[in-house]
Amino acid sequence: MNAKTAKQAETEFPRTIGNPARRALELAGYTKLRQLTKVMQAELSNLHGVGPKALRILQETLEAKGMSFAGASSTDVFMENLDHPFKAEVETLRKIIKRTNKEITEQIKWNAPSYAYRGEYLVTFNLRQTKRVHLVFHNPMIPKVKSHLLEGDYVDRRMTYFSNMKDIQANEAELEKVLKQLVKLNAK
Repeated sequence: MNAKTAKQAETEFPRTIGNPARRALELAGYTKLRQLTKVMQAELSNLHGVGPKALRILQETLEAKGMSFAGASSTDVFMENLDHPFKAEVETLRKIIKRTNKEITEQIKWNAPSYAYRGEYLVTFNLRQTKRVHLVFHNPMIPKVKSHLLEGDYVDRRMTYFSNMKDIQANEAELEKVLKQLVKLNAK
């Protein structure tokens, strides 16, 4: 084991955060993921070398282990600042998705709320559309899930659209069924 590999082994941080971020965290006294649960993401972003990519990777790593940075989650902050005609519908869908399984984690991906189960992405909002709510199920197992909600015949993704709150309420049980099947397929 060379000196560089030995130094990386001293921390629990993924290698993909990059050496400048790793050094900045170590200089600030952070070597364990659990330590990051006591600090706000904004505080870490003030460390020279810890940029948006490193913060995203650290957040994903924490969420995969059922942890998060201190304070409001980045998704809550994102939603607080979201200017979208279907913001209420997005909030309702967030609640449905998160309550489907306690191991589903939430983060920001593609500039929108995104959900994973044990590190495998399940579904992400596409907020570029403003005429309806668009969900992208992007998981290799999604073709095995059959539902009238799932549109498209892509290799590893399906789309779902909701036109209003009434549409969400009418399809809430079916959405939960899709998510539960997808979680079950990814648990194997």
